[in-house]
Amino acid sequence: MQPLFIDLTSKKIVIAGGGRVAFRKAKTLEAERAHTTFVAPDFSDDIILLARQRGYKLIQREAQAADFKDALLSILATNDREANHALANSLDSGQLVCVVDEAGEGNVIFPAAVRRGPLQIAVTSNGASPKLTRKLKKQLDEQFDESWTGYSEFLGKCRDYIKKLSIPSSEKNEMLAELLDDRYRLSEDERERKWAYLQSLE
Repeated sequence: MQPLFIDLTSKKIVIAGGGRVAFRKAKTLEAERAHTTFVAPDFSDDIILLARQRGYKLIQREAQAADFKDALLSILATNDREANHALANSLDSGQLVCVVDEAGEGNVIFPAAVRRGPLQIAVTSNGASPKLTRKLKKQLDEQFDESWTGYSEFLGKCRDYIKKLSIPSSEKNEMLAELLDDRYRLSEDERERKWAYLQSLE
């Protein structure tokens, strides 16, 4: 499988299922600002609350293939293996489909992810060893602590600014490379001094 990062803003996501797993997938996607619909005969209290908070749509009945029309991402998370299997077989082969209880029936796997501002690191074993995936995520959580949040935001701000400067490309690349010095990650004061210096170059 090829890892991809996909912008789901304002895109249609349909989740078949109303229980714990469906809720967990929705929480993972909560920050994406997508148009999310749940389809299930019953919904957990957590899903009902999330739908009220986020404006998600709830359709209370068994999911049907037509429910997933025009969905960029379909998540089959019912607690019925046969239902998930039947839905997976009924969807268009060009759709993005995650089958939570049998990854091989879909074409999307949710990786374990570490997010620090704009920085995202994702890891998966493609189902070979979920325990390994969880272990690696824990290690990444520890390695990339919260200092990376402000630092990655700083890098993005500086890059946008440096790109607009009227200087040779070689100088821009040197400036961008210099920002990778660890002192900028470890010190907010260093970041502020650097930002002030860059603004003085106009």
